[in-house]
Amino acid sequence: MNIMSVWNASINGNDTAQDLKSEYQAAFFCNDVETALVKIDAFVRRSFDESDVEEWAVYYYSLADFMWKHGILTDEVRNRAVEMIDTEFGLDIWAAEGRSVLNKRKKVLTEFREKLLSPLPPKKKIRVNLHMNPIFQTGDLIALQLKTKDKHYPAHINLGEERFRSYDGKYIVLRKVGDKVNQFSCIEPQLKDYWAQFQIYNQIFDTCPTAEQLAEVPYVPTRDHTTVTSESSLYHLKKRNYRVIGNNQEDLPALNNTPGLSFVFWGIDTQWSNPESNILNAILNHYVL
Repeated sequence: MNIMSVWNASINGNDTAQDLKSEYQAAFFCNDVETALVKIDAFVRRSFDESDVEEWAVYYYSLADFMWKHGILTDEVRNRAVEMIDTEFGLDIWAAEGRSVLNKRKKVLTEFREKLLSPLPPKKKIRVNLHMNPIFQTGDLIALQLKTKDKHYPAHINLGEERFRSYDGKYIVLRKVGDKVNQFSCIEPQLKDYWAQFQIYNQIFDTCPTAEQLAEVPYVPTRDHTTVTSESSLYHLKKRNYRVIGNNQEDLPALNNTPGLSFVFWGIDTQWSNPESNILNAILNHYVL
């Protein structure tokens, strides 16, 4: 494919459709359908030209798909998408990838056309998954209970598996030092997502500590005031029974919010890695990235 990154033949199987999804959410969350469509179209025309048939097809198909799924598809958007399918708009780039790829895309579009012409599902409320206010107070001390017993142990970390398992049920403490404010949408720039940023206390506790016990405990050293960052849902903190045990606003660091400098992101949890391994590596090996 061209500039756009495409990973499968589905309507949303490319990076452009995924990027546009948040813009659709924001526009329809903040506006009525007619106003949202005007704003979306203006944004897309600023972003790429209608002569780019590949991107334009992705725009119309992904928009029609989003609107159909939420029960708000208009006749104008549906008819334009169906017309593009019927005229094989934008299929040249798929044909260049070979007959097999082209046939897969045609099959997807045939099924998509049938869906667009079918009755709309009930109208669904459109939401944005944002935390539009700061999480916790600056200086709040957040105790977390580690869960390492049944987690995948990543071989690349330097703890040793037996030691890693031994920390199950023990506690670490984070201190909130600020917020990383992320813009969710270009169409509706007022929509912000607040991610909390923390320092880690450089100790692992057998039981949940008190604020007084932290008085003499240093923080894990970091470079350029980088921090631990948690996504706004606090999913991984909630899973670890977080609790606020106090507040300490002394000597708050000046944060460096340069993208890519957060040295631990409390949110990775796959078979290859997990928050415990990253956090424990930071504490026990004094990672200064």
